[in-house]
Amino acid sequence: MKTTTGNNTNSCDPLHEYWNKGGFVLCTAGEADIRINDNIYHLAKGSVFIVTPLIQIYEINPSANFERISLVNELKVFYPVFKLIADTGVPLKVSQSPCWQLSEDEFLFAKSQYQRIEDKLKTIGSSTSIEEQLMLSNLINLICVETMLGVVSNHIHRFDSSFESIRNSNVAYSFILALHENYHTERTVSWYASQANMSTGHFSAIIREATGQSPSEWISSVTTTYAKLLLEQTDKSIKEIANELNFPEQFTFRKYFRRYAGMSPTDYRNEAR
Repeated sequence: MKTTTGNNTNSCDPLHEYWNKGGFVLCTAGEADIRINDNIYHLAKGSVFIVTPLIQIYEINPSANFERISLVNELKVFYPVFKLIADTGVPLKVSQSPCWQLSEDEFLFAKSQYQRIEDKLKTIGSSTSIEEQLMLSNLINLICVETMLGVVSNHIHRFDSSFESIRNSNVAYSFILALHENYHTERTVSWYASQANMSTGHFSAIIREATGQSPSEWISSVTTTYAKLLLEQTDKSIKEIANELNFPEQFTFRKYFRRYAGMSPTDYRNEAR
């Protein structure tokens, strides 16, 4: 949860801060162009963009006075929301239109919810009671879910879409949720196909049609992104990271990472730092 201002953020890869996350980001001042999936969207005061597993955010080009508040949390926090809408057309609707403009009342609601979270984070920071910290953390998660439901429910309207496109979107949505949950132990397309009760070929065709990428591309992308995060944000050794990602040995992990990241894990860590 943070407020940020107008620093350029450009990347050919999806922005790491939104990986394995859910929620939304609200523009509170200024404006920005943002690239989501294959489209460019313009943000102004009151604009939000949704963060879900079906959305990849690549770059944000802000004005000098751009400010945003981020109600984004770990994907697991929003599982109640994602599971609730998994069998509806909502994931398809959101992936097709991830940005929209809030009304003044909705804007004020989102800001007030953000302030509630900030106040509770301050209380957590000053508390010495583990029990109080745990309760406040759970309350923050509930506020996140409440806010996400409020924003999404106010902006999802009736839309025309065939049953097949909704079904395919839901298969893709469930796959990406499962991938973020199991990437460190399951990296075969056949495993995810079996979870969907489909043949590997049929499953692969649906995922490519719905997302523009094959399941194997998603698997390698998600695995490599989490490996990058571990290399950037922790001091764990390459061996420890390989173990955490369930590679049989360092060599296998190094080979995998080099193949999909274009450099060795050590070189990536040095470059990132």
